Amino acid sequence: MQRFVQGHRQSGAVSLFVVIFAALLMTVVTVGFVQLMLKDQQQATTSDLSQSAYDSAQAGVEDAKRLLLLDQACRNNAAASTINCAAIAAALTPTAGDSETSCDTLSKAGLVGETNNETIIQQSTTDNASKLNQAYTCVKIGVNTDDYKGQIGVNESSIVPITGVGTFDTVELSWFNKDDVSTSDINPTVEFPNLSVDGLPPVGIKWKENYPALMRTQLIQTGGSFKLSDFNDNSGGSNANTLFLYPSLAGSVAKDFALDARRSPLNAPQQTACKSSFTDSEYSCSKITIKVPSPIDGNVAQRNAYLRLSALYNGAHYSIRLKNGSEYVKFDRVQPEVDSTGRANDMFRRVKARVELKGDFTYPEAAVDMQGNLCKNFTVTDAEDGFTGATSCTP
Repeated sequence: MQRFVQGHRQSGAVSLFVVIFAALLMTVVTVGFVQLMLKDQQQATTSDLSQSAYDSAQAGVEDAKRLLLLDQACRNNAAASTINCAAIAAALTPTAGDSETSCDTLSKAGLVGETNNETIIQQSTTDNASKLNQAYTCVKIGVNTDDYKGQIGVNESSIVPITGVGTFDTVELSWFNKDDVSTSDINPTVEFPNLSVDGLPPVGIKWKENYPALMRTQLIQTGGSFKLSDFNDNSGGSNANTLFLYPSLAGSVAKDFALDARRSPLNAPQQTACKSSFTDSEYSCSKITIKVPSPIDGNVAQRNAYLRLSALYNGAHYSIRLKNGSEYVKFDRVQPEVDSTGRANDMFRRVKARVELKGDFTYPEAAVDMQGNLCKNFTVTDAEDGFTGATSCTP
């Protein structure tokens, strides 16, 4: 009987230990799930605040665009009488020793109001949007930039005003970076066509995806005065030039628009020295300098010039800089940079954006653009009252 009682006590102790360990296991599992839930909730909240802060920064960029458009209208004498052009000009003047304006540029220009040195994101003071606690805290604008950056697709073109804060005589062009190579490699290898073998092949033939684009560079410029016939005149200067820059491991990085193949037919593009990797520079074809001729009237101080870039056979990111001799010259209000910082609660996001100001000039890609056939009729007549006869066009 005594042994039976002892055995029963031992069996109860085992059950007790099982219950304790099971309870501890359930507690650990529950705590683990609670921690995962709290962590996911925290990540969701952080992600939401981060996106809200980014949206706030983008709102600052959009307000900066409005300011730049108003400044453009003021400089063109097209602003409404209610616009304070003097305040806008003063707000866009960089601070001493800096290339950008101060953080309160928009409020200085009278475009927005500030509360505690920040602009609340809201449509009006009565829409209760301030309860979302979103604002942009700093918006700086650099109207004069060191370079011009862009991207063009295959067989597409881009026209860039090349206007500097001072005189310049050289354009520095770089193109084709890692994003233009269709590979996931960290440091992809760039290959090059062989001019003597491949020449200028039909599109899609012999031109691989890791070949840099063949860049057609066209210069259009005028001086203080200009006539349409000046495009065909090259006495003492030039107002229109074209170079075809053929990517290669050979060739040189120094070019001159005086090598225009149309004026001195060579029946071959210019071989341009590029690099087979991106270890030393952002672009494969980097810092290619092209000498810019003086306008026909010789007035380089009032040079009004445009550079048309066309990426042939492949797309390309590109960068343009201006130089006067060996010194770099900033672009004058061609592609202003906006630096905006947004806030949502205690989360901050910063955005840098380039703004295109092309309202002063229309850049047509083509006079006629179509996917199918184009049928054209030309009629020559000596009738004084014109020609009214029937015409026909057979594709």
